[in-house]
Amino acid sequence: MSYLVLARKWRPQNFEEVVGQESLTQTLKNAIKMSRVPHALLFCGPRGVGKTTMARLLAKALNCDKGPTADPCANCSACRQITQGTHMDVLEIDGASNTSVDDVRQLRESVQYRPSSARYKVYIIDEVHMLSKSAFNALLKTLEEPPDHVFFIFATTEPYKVPQTIQSRCQRFDFRRIPVQATINRLKKIAQSEDIKVSDKGLRLLARQADGSMRDAISLLDQAVSFSGKKISDESLAELLATVDRRHLFNLSEALVRANPRAALEILDQVYQHGYDLKQFHKELVDHMRDLLVVKFVDDLTGLVELGDDEIAELKKQAGLANEEALSLIFEFLLQAEEKLARSEYPKVVLEFSLVKCASLKPMLKVEELISRLEELRKEISTGQKVVDREDFELDGGGEPGASGSPAAGEPAAKPSTESKARASSEPKTWKGFLAFLSQNSPSMATILKNGDFKGKDNGRVVVEFSSEDFWLKFFGDNSRLDQANKSLKEYFGENLKLVCEARKQGAESRKLPPGAAKDELRKKLLTHPMLEKSIELFGASIDEVKVK
Repeated sequence: MSYLVLARKWRPQNFEEVVGQESLTQTLKNAIKMSRVPHALLFCGPRGVGKTTMARLLAKALNCDKGPTADPCANCSACRQITQGTHMDVLEIDGASNTSVDDVRQLRESVQYRPSSARYKVYIIDEVHMLSKSAFNALLKTLEEPPDHVFFIFATTEPYKVPQTIQSRCQRFDFRRIPVQATINRLKKIAQSEDIKVSDKGLRLLARQADGSMRDAISLLDQAVSFSGKKISDESLAELLATVDRRHLFNLSEALVRANPRAALEILDQVYQHGYDLKQFHKELVDHMRDLLVVKFVDDLTGLVELGDDEIAELKKQAGLANEEALSLIFEFLLQAEEKLARSEYPKVVLEFSLVKCASLKPMLKVEELISRLEELRKEISTGQKVVDREDFELDGGGEPGASGSPAAGEPAAKPSTESKARASSEPKTWKGFLAFLSQNSPSMATILKNGDFKGKDNGRVVVEFSSEDFWLKFFGDNSRLDQANKSLKEYFGENLKLVCEARKQGAESRKLPPGAAKDELRKKLLTHPMLEKSIELFGASIDEVKVK
């Protein structure tokens, strides 16, 4: 039984049939037409993208009876023999099997002889990076100055392993991965010619699984025919390729952007119960989230997202459910899980933790929106009441918080005295600052004042209240101590101020509360403060805990 696989049957027979390498084919065709074909070429690129095929086509173009020509006839004796791989002057050498210096020496000896029937001798060395260092060195001189009738074509998937001394003597051509859509078009043409029934979704699944390799895509199509006949269903393809149903990916990404950890874990469990490889599933999920990020950030998706129109529409719908910052964090968390998956014996647990982390992100504001809301809050503060500790309030105006000494709207600012100008500093003058200043000269007086309740300033009077039974009232009963305090007030604030010590008024509102009740009272006042309520409204925030020091 003799069967020719589709990958060999549909190998391109001219430059026009090569898919996805248009710039390289055009370069080689122009070189042939202008008689500028280099004597040594290095074809680099992933597997299955056409390196060996292009080398054979170039050998045909050089040795065709009508040539050298950019359009070999494929009918002459030389073209047929090169296609079949039987031409004596076109030698295909496997670099992995001929790695020694002795093999290269035999090649050097054969190079000296002229071709037996063709116009040129063409040496095609596949996987050339497998040659030993000694073999490369033995090839250098011949490669630099070969006979006029010899061409060398090297092909490799790992060009970084080819010594620079070899690469510098070659003209390098880098082959690209074949785009998904180009692979789909080629597969569709083959399927129609072979009378194979497969949906566009199935062709896309084959193309994505091939990962840019045309040979792999055609081989997978061939395998699918062997599995289910010439009528291939999407279900049979998914079973054959052991790929995750893309519906799971879309459902999972929606659960993540909607911050639904339960749904995310249930979908992962379904994937696990179906027996899918979780590491492969994670890779497909990362690719899927990458597409979702691109859809979110980019308007023109041409060449960036290789999906069908229906899938792109669904991605756009999901992208609208979350902002850029949330999607970026989800993508980052999934990438961080890759290293843990590679080392872990419990991939399901690692993925579950990663998905819960991704799905538990709280809604975030954009930086621009945050700045806008801060500016709005700043305006509210500047026009309304400002939340300040009474002891932090500046003693330049009235005694109530918010009276910071700035003149009221429409009123002229009072001209400060010369002494005030001289003593003023860039720092605001506060009661806490005064106590720190006073402690340098009179620590005992500063300590006593700290234990009192600062009530504010009123008509040049700085009022501090003490409990009636406390001895601090007796301390300031001495006029000399009051004079010292008033002198310090003037020295610090730059104006004549008089310290007034009073006993705390006894009453329902002013009596001293037990420590626990006092803290509860403070919490109530804070939670009902209009500026706090406005802040919660602006930022959509909630209060988790209130701490009173």
